Amino acid sequence: MTSFNERENAFEMEFAHREELNFKVRERAVALLARWAAQRLGKPSQAVETYAREIVALDVANPEPDVAIERVAADLGPAGVTQQEVRRAMEQFRAQAETSVRTSG
Repeated sequence: MTSFNERENAFEMEFAHREELNFKVRERAVALLARWAAQRLGKPSQAVETYAREIVALDVANPEPDVAIERVAADLGPAGVTQQEVRRAMEQFRAQAETSVRTSG
């Protein structure tokens, strides 16, 4: 294999690794957001996990970046939580998830 091919493969592997980490960070953040929302809605503990799985599945299935946020905001709307509050919470959970994923390897 030539030096160019080796570099190309290394760049492709690095790109794939970064994409995998970004995916893990996003899904962990979405799960944290969903748990936070479920608790704000007063769901029992088993329903919290069910809701979190539902929101994560929605996020994975839909390529639009804000679908999960909009769904959570719609669910929390009757409880008086604004979409801006949900977005702020998501930013905090994303930072928390990024730290968690980066330190866990």
